[in-house]
Amino acid sequence: MTDRWPFRVRPAARVVLPLLALLTACEQPAATWVDANPVATTMPSPMAHPPFVPYDSTLLAETPEAQFLETQDVLREAGALSLLVDTLAAMPSVRDRVPGSSLPAMRMAEAPATSLGEGDAPLDSARCARSLRVVVAPGRGRVAVWWTRAGQSRVHLVAAWRDSLPEAGRLGAWRGPIVVDSLDQGPRDAQADTRGGYGCARPAASVAVDSVNGYVHVAYALTGPEGPGVFYAHQMDPRAAFEPPVAVLYGERLGVARVASHGDVVAVAYEDPNSRGRVRIGVAFSRTAGHLFEERLTASGGTEARDPHVVVRGRAVVVGWSDYATPTAEPTFRLRRAIVH
Repeated sequence: MTDRWPFRVRPAARVVLPLLALLTACEQPAATWVDANPVATTMPSPMAHPPFVPYDSTLLAETPEAQFLETQDVLREAGALSLLVDTLAAMPSVRDRVPGSSLPAMRMAEAPATSLGEGDAPLDSARCARSLRVVVAPGRGRVAVWWTRAGQSRVHLVAAWRDSLPEAGRLGAWRGPIVVDSLDQGPRDAQADTRGGYGCARPAASVAVDSVNGYVHVAYALTGPEGPGVFYAHQMDPRAAFEPPVAVLYGERLGVARVASHGDVVAVAYEDPNSRGRVRIGVAFSRTAGHLFEERLTASGGTEARDPHVVVRGRAVVVGWSDYATPTAEPTFRLRRAIVH
């Protein structure tokens, strides 16, 4: 699989982060917490029902075991979101809107249109097990995102579209693969396992299609040329390539990252790659449809936190995660509300 954009684009993101911090240091925060501290709930933790099974880089995507585990993963994610939506709906700021501040779309190359079949999943013999995520694009079809093996324990993140054919009353063939990110560097050292990623042994990327503007948003973690981190990319035109990825946060390890959006507001919740000892949950906020992330806040408290989820509507954001008081304790599902300004 060939790259669709130059290898030079990602280092520029390293400059964006400190410059952005400098520009916004004297301005009003882009987002603030409604809750002074995380709120414990009585809702069941998605990580415990059923218990999470660790990723295995040797597992093949089309085996019954892999398909079973992927189904569990998808149901766990859907269950977690269901625990957040009522809290989101009760926030008055869901009816507010952040003033339009989208930056103009970059001129991108046309997306590949190779047929990847008409099955439930795009054809890819190198797809990593448990990595496929498919979401509905209302009125336009389906979008799929997955990790694919690239050799030497590296992976690429790719996407595909399955367009709606209204005149035929059905969906067309998958078209792609569309490169989202091809800069994963593989394990590189003996500490790869402690960083949380080795080949296909890594969390699936998170994908969302915006209900207002139709943009496709993707959040994920990988080890880039500059090191591990949380990254984000979006596609503004379904017939064009993804814009170059943005570095949300660099760190020392890989973890789970998930994305949600509503118009110009995009939130990426993540397991903080800079956590030392106990893992923390953080969230990054964009008011420019993902072109720039202007605020990064720590959501969790002092205990071990895992598996973040996030929902957005209007100016309201709710983040939820599983909190572990001890390694063997039943996890508690906690959440925290924020407002985007």
